[in-house]
Amino acid sequence: MKVKKRLCPEKAAPTGCRLQKENEAFAVCGGRGEMSLIFAPFDTEMTQAFRQADALVIDLTPRVSACEAIFVRFAEEDGRTLEMNTMLFPGQKARAVFRLKWLDGSLLFPPLNPGTLKTCVSGQGLEKDRVVSMTVGFLPGRQDERRFDMTDIFLTDEEIEFPKAAETTVDALGQWKQKDWPGKLSSAAALKEFLQTEWKKEQPPLPGRNRFGGCTERQLEATGFFHVQKEDGRWYLADPDGCVFYSSGVFGVTPGEAGWIRGVEDQMDELPDPKGPFAPAYELAEENELYRRKFTGMFPKDTLLYAPATANLIRAFGEEWYGRWCEMTARRLRAWGINTLSMFSDPEFIRRSKMPYVIMLKGYPATRRMIYRDFPDVYAEEYEEGCRRFAAQLTAYRDDPLLIGYFLNNEPAWGFVEGISLAERVLENGQGTATLEALIAFLRERYADDLSALNRAWRLELSDFETLKKGLFRAAERSPEARRDLDDFTNQMIDRYAGLPAQYARKAAPRHLNLGMRFAHVNHPGMLRAARHFDVFSLNCYAADPTEALLAVQKALDMPVLIGEFHFGALDAGLPAPSLFHVKDQQARGEAYARYLTRAAAQPCSVGAHYFAYNDQPLWGRYDGENYQFGFVDVCNRPYVPFGEGVSRANEAIYRVKEGLLPPEGGETVRES
Repeated sequence: MKVKKRLCPEKAAPTGCRLQKENEAFAVCGGRGEMSLIFAPFDTEMTQAFRQADALVIDLTPRVSACEAIFVRFAEEDGRTLEMNTMLFPGQKARAVFRLKWLDGSLLFPPLNPGTLKTCVSGQGLEKDRVVSMTVGFLPGRQDERRFDMTDIFLTDEEIEFPKAAETTVDALGQWKQKDWPGKLSSAAALKEFLQTEWKKEQPPLPGRNRFGGCTERQLEATGFFHVQKEDGRWYLADPDGCVFYSSGVFGVTPGEAGWIRGVEDQMDELPDPKGPFAPAYELAEENELYRRKFTGMFPKDTLLYAPATANLIRAFGEEWYGRWCEMTARRLRAWGINTLSMFSDPEFIRRSKMPYVIMLKGYPATRRMIYRDFPDVYAEEYEEGCRRFAAQLTAYRDDPLLIGYFLNNEPAWGFVEGISLAERVLENGQGTATLEALIAFLRERYADDLSALNRAWRLELSDFETLKKGLFRAAERSPEARRDLDDFTNQMIDRYAGLPAQYARKAAPRHLNLGMRFAHVNHPGMLRAARHFDVFSLNCYAADPTEALLAVQKALDMPVLIGEFHFGALDAGLPAPSLFHVKDQQARGEAYARYLTRAAAQPCSVGAHYFAYNDQPLWGRYDGENYQFGFVDVCNRPYVPFGEGVSRANEAIYRVKEGLLPPEGGETVRES
């Protein structure tokens, strides 16, 4: 039976907005805050349609000047919620599709739909049949007055088609056609003239630095490899020559960020032939490591990604494009005081530049049965065997003194849920896993094999311990004792998750630093407990000021800390999304960078901070739909000069700040997007 249930916005309760009906459309209007339409409670007809449907579909056009996010928040009767949101390109008619199978919370980043940008799911998962209400709305934005024209909203189980663009939005150089800004290039000829001049420009490195970018004024132990040591209450990173080294890095130093074109080809003025001279500007999505981590198997294997920035280098330099990009980029980085090439930087550029670098190991060990999102069956033999294979890739780097160290993983998807109980997930969906067997053994030991004691503590009526293998939903909510037991076992799971690959990695590369997991959030004490397996604790910290985050880690751990990611963007330079933290313009970006980096260095535990990323993202999004302005350079490889000046100033001062000889910078207060 086909389902197509249209919803009437007039029957919803508006919050933070006003609703205007215009012909067959509804306009949702409001200011900077959250705007929402609440459909609650479901009546009988709505409940039936919701349970039969596969997706909620919303057709709309955002009448705004920057990307905004539409969300749908689903709720059960007890108040438990899950939210899906997707970014919308300004001024473009879009079809936002929210698949109801995502309600289980197993995906953090679902696959892309044509004509919309990045989609995200947040929450621990709901049962579809228990959902009783739904809120459709728009996340807080940047404009005082916003409007979204909604032409249709419906539940369906039918195949979904997507509209074609009425006009193109991307010019031949990869720039936004509908907006002008200072520095926007008008033609391929202007691009060539600029880059040819830029390539010839002399850019001397910062003074007082050795061949690694370390400070020549402070000497520690020289071991021939990067290492950490604590002196006078401060943690330091030392380079192979023994000079103090504060790791000021940049993520993703490549000729250009590859972006999504599947389903949005009609937005492009020009897509060069992927089989001709512009072939280096294309790559198969399945060969992009970041794409593979999230979307393997979700799209056809011949799906292409396209890097307009790389195409622009080919336009400017012809067959010599790569060598000239390498020369120009190495000079720029040293002039800015950058001394570390962070994750996913171009391997050949790393070799040619002879700059220190870090890597993230590829293919974190997985198992046939996963516990939750990307968390594997850590007690299975296949997990340990996977850890051995995983660590073996380090043997190729064993004797390279330029390698600072390696990250085991980046922002594990399971770690995004506040208060996550992985052990609870084992009981819910871990049937047939070794981890479930380990959990039952843990409970047997804790309760001295006394089933009645477990039943009393957990408020259960089990006939034997093995009954747990049949599944138990939301066990942590049964009693404080159940929550305690599951939290304790979750700690053990996380410890094994981090400890096994760390053990094998240390054997493969004993002289290189284990830089940790790059956690996006520390949402469970087990994440801090796992730090005992690392040489350096890493976290990605998107904030105006990293001081609070660093102090929190410093209070819990006596070990060096590396910030794996931070950034700032603005809306004045040709992209409609200014990143996770934004300021008013490029000058303010430089000030924000200087404030952040110097305040990080001022903390005794801090040994480095890496900026995300070198390139702006493509206009219609990278592999997952992100299209932020935050780069050192734009799509035409033009550096943001005021931003670069702030970077140079911060890096010139960084070692004096680290020693406590110079205070950190102030700067503009930035706010979260």
